[in-house]
Amino acid sequence: MMSVERTQTEALFDEVSFGYEEAYADCEPIYTAIKWVLSELETAGIKPAKTVDIGCGTGRPICSSFAEVGHDVLGIDLSGGMIAEARKRVPLPNATFQKVDTRDFNPPPASFDAITLVFSLIAGVTQDEIRAVIAKLYNILKPGGLLVFATVPIEGNNVDISWMGRPVTVSSLSPANTVEEIKKVGFEIVKAEETKYNPAKASDLGLCKAEDVWEEDHIWVYAKKPSA
Repeated sequence: MMSVERTQTEALFDEVSFGYEEAYADCEPIYTAIKWVLSELETAGIKPAKTVDIGCGTGRPICSSFAEVGHDVLGIDLSGGMIAEARKRVPLPNATFQKVDTRDFNPPPASFDAITLVFSLIAGVTQDEIRAVIAKLYNILKPGGLLVFATVPIEGNNVDISWMGRPVTVSSLSPANTVEEIKKVGFEIVKAEETKYNPAKASDLGLCKAEDVWEEDHIWVYAKKPSA
C-alpha cells in the first residue's frame, strides 16, 4: 500500500506534469550533462548503451536525447502524470517508461551503462533514503558506468516548504555532503559544479503565481564507477 506521503508527492507532480518540462527548458546544465554522457559513451564505444533516467519527468530532454541517437532508455517516475507525458512526448521504440518509485526500483546489479538522476530525489524522501538510493545507483551501474546526479543541495531532513505554490516535504544534503556520499559508496568524482536557476516561466505557464518561484541552488555531480 502506498503511504500518504508518497500519494501526496505523486499528486504534486501529476499537477505540474503539463508544464514542468517547459519551466526548466532553458536550464543549461541539463544539456551539458547530456552532452557529457553521450561523449563518454561514444569514447568508450558503447552503443547501444543501456541507460536509465531516474525521475524522468516528461522524458525530455534527457530520455529523448539518448534514445534519438540509438541508446536504449528506461525512464522511471513516481508520477503517473509524468509517465503519461513521457510516453506521448518520446514515442520511440528504444525508450520505455515505467511508473515506479525510485526506492522500489531494484534491477539486477550491473544493469546500466549510464544513470541520470536530476532533481528527483528531494520531495517525499528522507536523508537516509537519499543515501540508500545513492548506494543502489552504484550497485546497478556496470563497471566503468556513468552517473549524473543533480539536486537542490540544502541540508535538511523532512522539511516542509512550498514549491510551485504547493506544500511539499523535502530532504536534501549540503553540497559537500552530497559529493561525500557519492564518493563514499565507491564512485570516482569527475566534476562537481554548483549552479543557480530560476524557473520563472512556471508562472507564465499557469503552474503557479510569480511569487511562488525563486532562484534555486543546484549541484551537479559527474561520476564514474571504477572499471573492474
